[in-house]
Amino acid sequence: MQTVLASKLSDMRVMSTDGQELGTVHNVTVNTLDGNLRQLVIDTDAQQLFGKEQDGDGYVRLPADLIESLRDHLIIRPPDEYLG
Repeated sequence: MQTVLASKLSDMRVMSTDGQELGTVHNVTVNTLDGNLRQLVIDTDAQQLFGKEQDGDGYVRLPADLIESLRDHLIIRPPDEYLG
């Protein structure tokens, strides 16, 4: 994936690789040692995404390595354990 400022991801729509609208990026977490994204914090109406439940604040946290591409929206793939 190309280099993108984390602030550019805020409020970006999130879709799955099969075209399902998942929500919007609320926040991201970053590894402070290497600067790589760790998690996507997604604001969604769904109680869970890919088997991950909403946290106490109503957000679903998914690993950033699920990111497939970034265009007008962020596209993520389901985790392998969800598919298997």
